[in-house]
This record gives sequence, structure tokens and C-alpha cells, in this order.
Amino acid sequence: MDDMAQIRITYDGPALAAHEMDARELAPALMAMADLLDTSVRALQGDRAKAQINVKGSFKTGSFSVDFTTSVSLLQAAKDIFAGEGITAIANATAVLTALGLAAKTGYTGVAQVLQWLRGRRITHVQMTEEGQVTLHSGEDAVVVEYPVLVLLRDIPVRQAFDRVLAPLDREGIDTFAAGDDNSFVLIVREEERRYFCAPSGPDEPLLEDTRTMAFSIVSLAFKEDNKWRLSDGNHTINARISDAAFHSAVDANEASFSKGDVLICEVKVTQWHTQNGAKTDYEVIRVIEHRRAANQISLPGMQQAQR
Repeated sequence: MDDMAQIRITYDGPALAAHEMDARELAPALMAMADLLDTSVRALQGDRAKAQINVKGSFKTGSFSVDFTTSVSLLQAAKDIFAGEGITAIANATAVLTALGLAAKTGYTGVAQVLQWLRGRRITHVQMTEEGQVTLHSGEDAVVVEYPVLVLLRDIPVRQAFDRVLAPLDREGIDTFAAGDDNSFVLIVREEERRYFCAPSGPDEPLLEDTRTMAFSIVSLAFKEDNKWRLSDGNHTINARISDAAFHSAVDANEASFSKGDVLICEVKVTQWHTQNGAKTDYEVIRVIEHRRAANQISLPGMQQAQR
């Protein structure tokens, strides 16, 4: 099953008074529109469908508008397996645009409208209804959406693509984005609403956690609370949070001083996280076991033990 839908996006503002737009800003925005539909179909259908988006005809005058035709095709294997009405309904290009909030449907709230409703607030509770709808709560406020809207709202690639579509609003002189058709705009995003569409970073997932004893030389100190010290193990320099309260107290009371060549023997908690950019490692010094000062005297056998 193939279908076709049309959407017009418009950028407006004083910088576009001559109906011209910098190609270096336009090209990424056009790519972002293609990515937005593609990632939305992928989020809703996985590998069962594919999306295509094309620029239709010439660019429109008056502000700066571009017409697109969009289509979504169910793959042949998916047609055979998923022939029911439910699977084809959201594979329809118009339905995907509606879920994004870029096409109109009476009483329907899409992703864009939810983000405008939230105004940067967090969703505090999600409640599924018996009718298959979803109630999103933000504090005392609530809005009801269809389940595909929740799927797209939670999908990081979709949110990133939407963010890039609105990136021209970050330029001085472009203050409005609109989407709709020949008759009317379904979505209008003003400059002051731009921040509501910024893509959130994905939650980091813990991979490994280990506590070990390590020796560090001090590269730089940080005496403000929660600031991290730069420490070196001889091969790598790391940023580590010092959570040893007794050690902090000694530093604050000037009972501990440091000089070049000093070494800290520490009990360290090493935590590795899976992030959007790959693995990330955090270091936390739980306890400073020993502070060895820089050697300025010749060490003799038995002297170190005798001095303890």
C-alpha cells in the first residue's frame, strides 16, 4: 500500500523580506524534514515500512515556503503478514504527519501541540486509558493523545529531527515556522516557542560499576563543593569527584597541603555508562587512604615503615 500526502513548510521573518533564504540554512532544514518523516515511520513501524519525501515544484513566494510530497510504503513482506487495518492506519503518510502535529484532524493533538502545551515542563505521569488513548500529566495539567503520539514524543531521533527543522529560528531575523497545506497552517511556532522543541538528551544507562584502589598524582585541585579534581594515574588524566568527607575537612582546615609530585592512594568507585555518544566513565574517590608527599629525601630500606 502506497499513499501520498502534501505538506507546506514556511519560514518567516525580517531576514526573509526578499523571499530568499541562505542555502546553508535551507539545505539542513530540508534534510531534517526528510529525517523527521523517516524516523517517525521507523519509530512506529520499525523495518516494516519506508518513507520518502520529495520537494514538489517550485519554491513559493511570500515569506519562504517549500512544498513537499510525502509517501509511506509498507514493504511486501509486511503486507502479507500485517494485512489488518490497525497496521495500515498509522503507516498512512497523512496519519504520520497528523501524529507529528503537521496535518490537521479534528480533536487530534500531535507531538508539536503537546510540546507547545508543555512549554518546557516535564511530563510527570503517563496514564493509559481503556480506549487505547494516553493521558499525559504535567503537574495539575493533563492532555489526552493517541498512543502513536506518545511513541513519537519519546523517540529521540524524531525529537532531534524536529529540533533541526526549527533550527533556522535560531538565526536573527527568522522568527516563525509554519506547516500546513494550501488552505491553512496547522502548526505555527514562534521564535519564543523555539526552546520548547529542543531535543532532550537520552537517559544514560549504567553498564559497569567497580570499586578499586588506585594511585594518582594531582594535576589540578578544585576546592568548591562538587567540583572535580584532575588526577593522573601516570598514563591517563581523569576528572574525579572527591566524596571523602574526612579528607575534605582536613583540606578545609588547612591540615592537608599539596605540592608537585604528591600521590594520593584512593579507594575509587568507577562507573561506566551507555550514552548516546557511546561509553562514558565516571570516577568518584570514596576514600583517600593515604597522602604520600613528594620525595625530597633519599629513601632507605625500612625507613618508610618506621615513619608510619
